[in-house]
Amino acid sequence: MLVLNRKVDESIVIGDSIVVTVLAIEGEQIKIGINAPRDVPILRKEVFDAVQDQKRIQELMAKETKPESFEQLRTLLSSESEKDAEESENKEDVSG
Repeated sequence: MLVLNRKVDESIVIGDSIVVTVLAIEGEQIKIGINAPRDVPILRKEVFDAVQDQKRIQELMAKETKPESFEQLRTLLSSESEKDAEESENKEDVSG
């Protein structure tokens, strides 16, 4: 992982067409602006993870309906529920 320090109004460039600019720093939050071509999807990590999980669930359901597939699906769903609960607890710890 590349780690860079930037101040407000400073930017980094990714490839030839993506510019990430620090817009503001407010306490523990940083506001960033991303300038990228419209065909480049930009998602928050938690949304990206949810989309990937949904794709895995769809792939499992599209396969043959074997008991093992349903067990894999149950495992995936329960691990996601646990991860969501942990993230909620962590957010409460930070804000509370």
